[in-house]
Amino acid sequence: MLNDEELEEIRRRKMQILMERAQQAQKPQPLEPMANGRVNLLTDANFWQTIQKTKFALVDFFGQWCSPCKTLASIFAELAKDYEGKVFFAKIDIDQNRRTTVQFGVHSVPMVIAFKDGKPIGKLPGLRQYADYDMALEQMVGKSLDESSYV
Repeated sequence: MLNDEELEEIRRRKMQILMERAQQAQKPQPLEPMANGRVNLLTDANFWQTIQKTKFALVDFFGQWCSPCKTLASIFAELAKDYEGKVFFAKIDIDQNRRTTVQFGVHSVPMVIAFKDGKPIGKLPGLRQYADYDMALEQMVGKSLDESSYV
């Protein structure tokens, strides 16, 4: 049989578990569950399978040899952190993934393509400043962010 101290410890643990569950339930759900705060590497093999699972995504088509692409990589990494929970960020190497590159008519890099609900909605060719991508993202997800605040 359990003594009073053991019963109290069991009650304390159960209460802690219940409180943690209640806190988890109160956390707002992310707008984009796959938005992990990182830039994810995609390939021909997983491109559509991944993109079709997203609500909002930005994909950087890049080349290893491309100097502006290297600059964009650091901008993309910063954007991915800033839009964690809101937008899925990915990159795909055009030289190693010809099928996807041809499918989107990418002839120059860097080329950023925006997706909403798994469908392409726009292209941002060339290297741009953080603010340009930020403004495009705000336009893309802004309405959905406003709508989600009423839920």
